[in-house]
Amino acid sequence: MIRELSPAEVQEQMNQKETFVLNVIAAWCPDCMVRQQPHFPGFAQKMETAGIPVYQCCVQTEKLIFISDEHQSLTDAFGGHGYPRTVLIANGVMVDSRVEVMDALALSMLADEFLQQVL
Repeated sequence: MIRELSPAEVQEQMNQKETFVLNVIAAWCPDCMVRQQPHFPGFAQKMETAGIPVYQCCVQTEKLIFISDEHQSLTDAFGGHGYPRTVLIANGVMVDSRVEVMDALALSMLADEFLQQVL
């Protein structure tokens, strides 16, 4: 199971100059909850095998309504609306942000791209 982080926990990871992947999702989003969800554990496993942890943050439970101002700020900081958004953070800095990568092949290719950027 992929660990859920709050916006404050994401910021703490960044402040500590950590390298990780954050999957920003919305609970109402079928691309997040139906299309990507079955394939995302394979992506996470590939990243974690290389030593890069993968986390998730749900920013909306209702369309266009953020859970909190912090959830909206996090979304804005990583590129705004568009879910699922998969963000690579290296040494505390966002280096890549992709929207709507959902199927197994595309996620595997994204993992390869992310790993090339940090390894």
